[in-house]
Amino acid sequence: MADKLLEPDPSRTIESLRDTGYSFNTAIADIVDNSIAARATVVKIDVALLPVEGIQPIVAISDNGCGMDDDGLLNAMKYGSKRRSDPNSLGKFGLGLKTASTAFCRKLSVISRGTTDDNVRKYQWDLDYVSQSGEWRVKGLEPTADEIDMLDAAAHGHSGTLVVWENVDRLLQRDFVKPGAAAKALARMCDDLRFHLGVVFQRFIDKKFANVANVEIVLNSVPVEAWDPFCLDEPQTDPLTNVPNKVRLPTGEEVPIELKAYAIPRADGFSSKEAREKARISTDTLGFYIYRENRLIHYGGWLGMFKVEPHDSLLRVEFSFDNRLDDYFNIDIKKSRVLLAQELYDYIKTSFLTAPKRQAQKKYRIGQDEKSAATAPRVHEGANRTIDEHAPDVESAKITIIDADSNKVEIQNKNGTFNHTIVIESDAPAGQCRVIPKDDLPGGALWEPCIADQKHAVQINTKHDYYQKIYLPLRNSNAVIGMDSLLWALAEAEHGTYNERVKDVYADIRLQVSMALRKLIKDLPDPEFPNPDEEADD
Repeated sequence: MADKLLEPDPSRTIESLRDTGYSFNTAIADIVDNSIAARATVVKIDVALLPVEGIQPIVAISDNGCGMDDDGLLNAMKYGSKRRSDPNSLGKFGLGLKTASTAFCRKLSVISRGTTDDNVRKYQWDLDYVSQSGEWRVKGLEPTADEIDMLDAAAHGHSGTLVVWENVDRLLQRDFVKPGAAAKALARMCDDLRFHLGVVFQRFIDKKFANVANVEIVLNSVPVEAWDPFCLDEPQTDPLTNVPNKVRLPTGEEVPIELKAYAIPRADGFSSKEAREKARISTDTLGFYIYRENRLIHYGGWLGMFKVEPHDSLLRVEFSFDNRLDDYFNIDIKKSRVLLAQELYDYIKTSFLTAPKRQAQKKYRIGQDEKSAATAPRVHEGANRTIDEHAPDVESAKITIIDADSNKVEIQNKNGTFNHTIVIESDAPAGQCRVIPKDDLPGGALWEPCIADQKHAVQINTKHDYYQKIYLPLRNSNAVIGMDSLLWALAEAEHGTYNERVKDVYADIRLQVSMALRKLIKDLPDPEFPNPDEEADD
């Protein structure tokens, strides 16, 4: 049988390509990539609502790059355009401009002025026109006066390119009746976009990166600020490792990659409130920051290597590579997905990250311990009052201190009178004579009976995982009073049933229960503490 030419149906294909998974942020970033590839030094992005009947957004991205002649513009509009001659280009598949734009609009216009003449050219993909014509037919149009003005806002009469989205039907997620509500929703999207651009193009915006082409990106007339995920200007940022690495290609060529790990400051370690807020410490921002040709293509998380947990929230890892390693990273059309080759995955997980994770966790836990110590007295205020009020009706033993220096007491209970050794707190703060937080207890036990201010009391280990993960998230609630009452009651039960035969058994029970609790809750997340300013406001 003879070969047959089977061309894809234009309407169905162009409509299907709207669903490649772009978010608004990744779509705009993909178009900015084209501006940077065109050696633009200024990129202007305008997102607004048109003053027409109904709610109609419009998006325009203009630059002062090298622009395109007629052949170049037609190639740029082609699905699967020819590969750029520069292998370092941020463009990769020849689809981004079209698929990123039509993911949100039904009309995509590109207006450009090249370097060889003053002509301004315009071509437009109109999805409804493609459907009606049944052909891959792009419209050739005359640019409007407004479009030339928008182009010149960035290009100033020289070469440059303008991308315009019209009939934007997928940007606002629901139909708005009132323009004010739509404007607020659009403003929130632009705030999120501003941060995304500052992250993704940080190295192009920040002039400290001397080996990277500098670009000014302006969103709705306000310049986008670069966001440094590694907080390198902060004195308490700790570089944990910087290991020169190389990857051997199938050709035998060794290609360098950069792997650097940083522990950013704890919330209380930043030079200012503004610096702390800008750092955005959370589980959403921990993990990898992966750069291809100095453009961020992925950030956050561990690529499936580890669970995302709060005790890793200070650790951020820079991973930079160039275009020669694209196949090792399986970069997708949106340049937002990364799948590491197995040998890289194994090396990073088992060799590179072991020490930095341990060091960053230590830095985090030091802060947690300090916060626990500061928070603990307030956590137990309610329990101290409640237990002190009702304890006289509950206590079933009489304890007399014989020698406070050596912790010697006499216990009288239903089993008789016995000499016993028990911790005697001689300097418990006022109001803390029933539940006493301690920064550690022998054997790592969660609780231990004691005497404080001549009263039956219980010590609680604030470094125990149960305290960290269960108590602290419930602080300022009745649940803490309930748990404190339970531990105090267990301590009181020891006093009421004590005799010479069981004294060692009680200590073993406390240790066994404490060990079991630590294992049972090991997979629960660490607590989130308020930032220092919120604590001060309290």
